Amino acid sequence: MNDQNPTSVTQQGLVPRTSRRIFLGGVAAVLGAPAGRAFAQTNETVAYDTFLDPANNNDPRAAAQTQMIAAFEASQPRVKVRVVVDPTGANGVRAARAKSDSPDVIRINNFQMPEFVSTGSLLALDDLIARDKVDISDYLISVDQTRVNGKIWGLQQDYRIPIYVYRKSKFDEAKIATPPRTYAEVSALGPLLTKPTQMAYGVPIGLSGGIGGAQAFMEFIVSSLVSGNSDPFFTAAGRDIGFSEQRLLLAATIVKDLFTKKAATPVSLQFAYNELQDGIRAGTVASATFGLYRYRGLKAAVGNDLAWAPAPSVQPNDKHAVYGFQMGINRNSPRQGGAWEFVKFMGSPAAQAIAARGGEVVARASAYKDAYFQTPEAQDQLGWRTLVEQRGRMVNYSIIQSTFNQICGEAFQRMILKDLAPASVALEVRTRYNDALSKT
Repeated sequence: MNDQNPTSVTQQGLVPRTSRRIFLGGVAAVLGAPAGRAFAQTNETVAYDTFLDPANNNDPRAAAQTQMIAAFEASQPRVKVRVVVDPTGANGVRAARAKSDSPDVIRINNFQMPEFVSTGSLLALDDLIARDKVDISDYLISVDQTRVNGKIWGLQQDYRIPIYVYRKSKFDEAKIATPPRTYAEVSALGPLLTKPTQMAYGVPIGLSGGIGGAQAFMEFIVSSLVSGNSDPFFTAAGRDIGFSEQRLLLAATIVKDLFTKKAATPVSLQFAYNELQDGIRAGTVASATFGLYRYRGLKAAVGNDLAWAPAPSVQPNDKHAVYGFQMGINRNSPRQGGAWEFVKFMGSPAAQAIAARGGEVVARASAYKDAYFQTPEAQDQLGWRTLVEQRGRMVNYSIIQSTFNQICGEAFQRMILKDLAPASVALEVRTRYNDALSKT
């Protein structure tokens, strides 16, 4: 399992239904004549590698993707799109390493981008962006923060910032008026909320789920703690660790304190995305830092008993590491023209307004002018948009990020289970990572 997998909660009806003719006609009118018509003089089919399965009727994001593809094909009739469902992203990575000519377009999250770039199989988009005058100022976070080795390798689709998710009834029972803003306040929840059948705060250090072990732990907690408000996560080249020894020691100290004060319990050492979600839904986990992309599914399951707030940090209002998904083009593809037209369309404000109906915090600022954002369904997304703009920052990742995730997960687990000093984590993480890097 991974963080991209759809939840098991039925979410049908969240994407407003519009007649196909009206919908496609409206989008085509907004977009106008396709700029890349010269690329598609003959019929061609572009293979699109994505974790969103068109056959999954329970995921509103998949339904939105299907509508976006249909709108693209209506505006660019000589180009068809074939979806290659890749739940873990492993297919895309293998294709890049093998220099395969397919898939043509790959949906890549920001923390995988350095690894893809290192294969030499991605096409840099800077010249195409300049030629077709794609407005790179129209993003919630500067495009410059997404560059790898100084270049743009994909058009940003969305942003994901950690949020604090909690069951309101649990807080009401414990007479807790406001959600915690700092990790010190989270630790203080232990005596108030942790019981034999309930933990105050779930810390997902489990090595299952995601692209590599302990991805949830890195995504929700560690990446923000070690990079802080301005420190790097990794260096620009994606090889050397960029954060300081002090930041890593601080992260280990905070996490250990969560367990020592029983805000978290050892049960969560095996939690990943799905286990944490199940615990929140069942009420055995009163709160957690979680992914906004699963909030809608959780709320459908527990209704008005679910609420969110900004994720805790060291000091109130500290920054959080943000990532999202980009769409990149296979440099070895013979269909780069059609692939670019598809990528450009999917990153357009009109297409992103469709994606928003699936629940994403879309990247293009002008997409938020769409009428959807005046509806009650969009209010959480507007709150997350503000959070991204005010407290989000994008960081550099490693070319072996999944390996780094697993090394960190194992080191933190060992610290908790063996009651080791936080300094043990700092030593193990750096030693093992440098060793793994030397073998790449």
